[in-house]
Amino acid sequence: MNSIWNKNLSLFKERFPALADMLAGDIQKFEALGEAELPFSVESAKNGELTAIEAGVPLHSKYNPGREAQQQVSQFSAEKHRAGVFLGFGLGYAPAAFARQHPDMQLVLVEPDAMHLFAAFRAADWQDILRHPQLVFAVQAPLDSTVALLSQYRSSSICVFAVPAWQAHAKEFFEKVGGALVRSRQKDEINTNTLEKFAHLWLSNSCRNLHQLGTLDGVSKFMGAAAALQEELPFIVLAAGPSLDSVLPHLAALKERAVLVCVDTALHSCLAAGVEPDFIVLVDPQYACAMHLEFLAAPSSVLITESAAWPSVFRFCCRETVLCGSLFPIGQYFERQLGSKGMLGAGGSVTTTAWDFARSCGARDIYIAGMDLGFPGGQTHIRGSQFEERAHRCSGRLHTAENSTADSLMSAHPSYAKDYNGNTLLTDSRMSVFSWWFESNCAKARAAGVQTYTLTPQSLAIAGIQVADTAALLARPPATAAKAAFFCAAQERAAAEKKLRAQQGLPSYEAVLDSFISKLGTLSELAQKGIRLCEKGIRNRLKAPQVFQELSGIDRQILCSEAKEAAALVFPTERHLQELSGNLPQEPQLRSLCYSKLIYSELLKAVREYQENIRRS
Repeated sequence: MNSIWNKNLSLFKERFPALADMLAGDIQKFEALGEAELPFSVESAKNGELTAIEAGVPLHSKYNPGREAQQQVSQFSAEKHRAGVFLGFGLGYAPAAFARQHPDMQLVLVEPDAMHLFAAFRAADWQDILRHPQLVFAVQAPLDSTVALLSQYRSSSICVFAVPAWQAHAKEFFEKVGGALVRSRQKDEINTNTLEKFAHLWLSNSCRNLHQLGTLDGVSKFMGAAAALQEELPFIVLAAGPSLDSVLPHLAALKERAVLVCVDTALHSCLAAGVEPDFIVLVDPQYACAMHLEFLAAPSSVLITESAAWPSVFRFCCRETVLCGSLFPIGQYFERQLGSKGMLGAGGSVTTTAWDFARSCGARDIYIAGMDLGFPGGQTHIRGSQFEERAHRCSGRLHTAENSTADSLMSAHPSYAKDYNGNTLLTDSRMSVFSWWFESNCAKARAAGVQTYTLTPQSLAIAGIQVADTAALLARPPATAAKAAFFCAAQERAAAEKKLRAQQGLPSYEAVLDSFISKLGTLSELAQKGIRLCEKGIRNRLKAPQVFQELSGIDRQILCSEAKEAAALVFPTERHLQELSGNLPQEPQLRSLCYSKLIYSELLKAVREYQENIRRS
């Protein structure tokens, strides 16, 4: 091997010793390869630099690879991005240019074939890349591990470099990674839109329901209760897709043999079939979701909900209401002080939460019915659901129920996919995000011995979920004793948790509330002081250095406040902040002062909204 190879390999082993040990066999294999066995050939470009050819396709410019790399990395914005992700890299010209230009940013290199990396080590000097302080390698890593690594970054904060020629040798792998990144961007966009639309509702609901955190049990008491049973106890998650119709006639018999976990949208259909589910899951704070329980009662069911749910949800007639861990900052703040309720997964759909509840209970077999993630037969929901009933109630001559159905079918980039029978199914972009969540989480669960099945093969096919025959489930013996033991174990755990909290001397709800109000007051004072200082610097620019120094002290105090995370709920999103700051002065010092004033003003507005909602609750 040549000196470039030896230098690169030495740096690689020094920087990533564990990875080098894992790839030791591949390194030996590569060093034994002949010239003709290398993944690509290397030749001189017109300007004298090296370029590479693989399967007849150039990986870089044949004229000036270095200048091409500079142009490629120019799309990276230090103001917008925090990491550069290279899906493949050829000889490494572009990552090297990135490393030189952005030494403080993360550099992530993804390559599923170690031989391609080593071939680049053999041909080009990788010193700039291998000495980059924030270099991250994903070499020969499984697809799931690669996707998990990239999911740690906010999609809006990464700049992805993906040249088809770099990826041709592992096209399917890179397509799947790219698809995961697209879904991540869609998810982040949905989350941002949802936050901007509903944050104030979440705050209002949370404040009105705060006292529930001090009185209601959490789902934590059910977690693991099924795993401890001597008899295996299956769980069935009931979603509100049109295919649920095929399961409803068997629901009473299924309840004898499994724990029924029903999402809020499917409750009306279950009760109409004469069956009260064991659990009802409602975690969306919108009033429209609370309507799914309106005029209904399930005295033998346990309702699982969120502290930010619409307040009327807590008046639902049921056996018991329990809380899952809150997804919202104020609920999380109180849970840290009063004790956790038990977190459940959230993939954008209540069905994801219901499935994760079944998994967290310790179920080894989870069956899903009615999770169509598409529109079998052109229907959007099971007949009789609140969605369908509302469409009929709101219909008129100019906007019929059929118009509402058509809007649902066509409003989110409709596309075609396959159901479990291989038949064509109309779906849309929203469903792909949920499908991806189930695919990735069911894979993790399967590795832990938990298998997920579907009882409705008319649904969108999701990799890792198998079709199960309802008849086979009905052939199982009743699980009456196992279900009774499951609920008994949960009550015993709840009693033990209360005893433990008493022994730990956790503060009362009233004490936590008083402390939170006090911390909000301190935040308000700091924000007002920051605004005054900014105005002082704007009026007299000579005092700007002293102002910035004092603002740094205020910022440190704000960052140390436990209440700041709660206030973040109604603080503007990054996208909204960019809009608000669009007309600020461009002169750097003045812009910095004006931007700081904007931040303190928005913080003060958020704190005052909390204070007002708490006063009203």
